[in-house]
This record gives sequence, structure tokens and C-alpha cells, in this order.
Amino acid sequence: MLAGRPRHGYELKTQFERLTGGLWELNVGQIYSTLERMLKDGLVVLEESEGQGEERKVYRITEAGLEELERWLARPPLKARPMRDEIYVRLGLLVDKDPARALELLESQRRVYHLQMAELTRARIQLARAQGPDRLRQEMMLDAALLHVEADLKWLDNCEARLRARGGQES
Repeated sequence: MLAGRPRHGYELKTQFERLTGGLWELNVGQIYSTLERMLKDGLVVLEESEGQGEERKVYRITEAGLEELERWLARPPLKARPMRDEIYVRLGLLVDKDPARALELLESQRRVYHLQMAELTRARIQLARAQGPDRLRQEMMLDAALLHVEADLKWLDNCEARLRARGGQES
């Protein structure tokens, strides 16, 4: 985003969230700590701010920063995204301890995913009516989110079937 033009931290936050279709919210503190590290590494420099009395740090990417960006974009993924979700831990604890509560947890989580899917579907429908340069990127982000929710719902169905099958075998 700094490759386009110099920006201040909050502007980077806004731009990042627009880039990810609002599906990935950033803490502004995280942005400033990253910028400070990039400043220390010579990947960005501070520019004079031309605000109306506002003092904001405006960052500009350096040649070294552009080179690092190109290396990062060209680098193949090193690993799949981590599987971290609280439900994995909760379900893991309940499976043997209290299978009935495990089933309740699955149903509760299913409702959460259905609500999320409804929100994403509404956003997808609204986006289909929109025009503009960001549409393709936003469609791809929403499609990714929808496909993840669909996969999560299938996983819940699989877990429920396995729990019920095990319960039938034990009784």
C-alpha cells in the first residue's frame, strides 16, 4: 500500500481493511509497531506531513522496501494457515468428558456459522450490484470467506455424525 504513495498509519489500516474486503481488521497499534520495525530496517522513511495543523507520521517506502516487497510477493507460501479456533479446544475437551454437551456445542457453533454465512451472502449480493475497481478483489475475499464457512459447516456435520455413531456403538 505504501508502494502506491506515502501514507500515515491510520490510512494504512483503512486501506488494508478495504483490500481484504473488511474481513480482516487490524489493530492500529500493530500497524505502528510494524512501521517502526520497517523504519529501523530502512524499508520506509518518514516524510514531512502536509496536514492542516495535524501532526501525523507519514511513511514512504524506500528502494530497499520495494525490493523486499517484490521478494515477499514472489515467495511461495511456506506453510498452510494455522488451524487455530477455540472450538477445536472446546470440542476436544468435551468429546470424551460429555458427548451430549459436545453435540450442543456443535449446534451452537452451527448457528454462528449460519449467521456469518447470511451476512457474507448479503454482502456478496450487494457487491454484485456495485461497480468499481475494487469489485474483483472484494468478490474474491467474500468468496474465500464463504467457502471457509461452508467447509466449517461440513466439518460440524462430520463431527456430529461421528459423535452420534460413537454414541450408538457405546449404548
